[in-house]
Amino acid sequence: MNNLLSCITDGIRRVAIVGHVRPDGDCAGSVMAAYHYLRDNVPSLEIVPFLQELPYGIRFLVKDCPVRCDDGAGEKFDLVISLDAAAENRIGAGIEAFRACENTVCIDHHQTCTAFGKVNRVEPRASSACEVLYRLMQRDRIGFDTAVCLYTGIIHDTGALRFDNVSPETVMIVSDLIARGIPFTKIIEKSFTEKSLTEMKITGEIIKNSRLFREEHFLYGCCDLEMQKRYGIDPTELGSVVASMNEAREARVVLFMYQFEDGSWKGSLRSKCDVDVAKIALRYGGGGHVKAAGFSFDQDPERAAEEIRKLLPSEEI
Repeated sequence: MNNLLSCITDGIRRVAIVGHVRPDGDCAGSVMAAYHYLRDNVPSLEIVPFLQELPYGIRFLVKDCPVRCDDGAGEKFDLVISLDAAAENRIGAGIEAFRACENTVCIDHHQTCTAFGKVNRVEPRASSACEVLYRLMQRDRIGFDTAVCLYTGIIHDTGALRFDNVSPETVMIVSDLIARGIPFTKIIEKSFTEKSLTEMKITGEIIKNSRLFREEHFLYGCCDLEMQKRYGIDPTELGSVVASMNEAREARVVLFMYQFEDGSWKGSLRSKCDVDVAKIALRYGGGGHVKAAGFSFDQDPERAAEEIRKLLPSEEI
């Protein structure tokens, strides 16, 4: 597949767009970019974007849009497009709509992606799903709203162009999107760096209580339900904690774990060395990239951290 619009063949009237569980900036950005692009260029389509609840900082992406958060069970779509999900079981909202559809497309950039669609476009070297999606769009057909969403996704998955997944082409794409007049500085502030005072306070406590294994250069911290309730915060507001932990000079691998209402946990891994955290996440049924990955688990977080520590090379700081 070389063009997103080529998916809209005769008989395609109703399209769903889905992303992964617990959507981040790239997931939401790519889902909404595809929504705006198809809406602008094929106005006859009925397009339904599916996304679970978003972190506060990127909720502007779905403002005034007909986004659904259910699983889409019982719905009939002519086409379902999955964005930024590495496997079918990683799809969040709209997963039943995807499973029930005969025509499916998978667009992704994770090295662990299983290419689970009938049609697939997977580019593991791309910085983000939004970068892959941009290449599937005709430049002269990218509208303002689409550009905002694409830029947001790329900025989130590249750490505002600070990570080593940034290529010269990534920079060229960002330059093109900025040239379209989007409020690029406000997008970074609103969706990437701005935090509530409560988020800053709970991040401080998590880091204060974190533990560093000096031989493995491994730092981990966790946030259970009791702490979340004490601060009046929910898991969607904890996405930036791992980035703050990753700033520690002594750490080369970072793990942040936080709990959900059902008792399950999410683990976010970051690497600043040769350790491939995607391979670690894959052991727990998750996935991601060499430098950033995630997984879900049900066991005690201290045990999970100890298991991961044993997988890391030792070298005294």
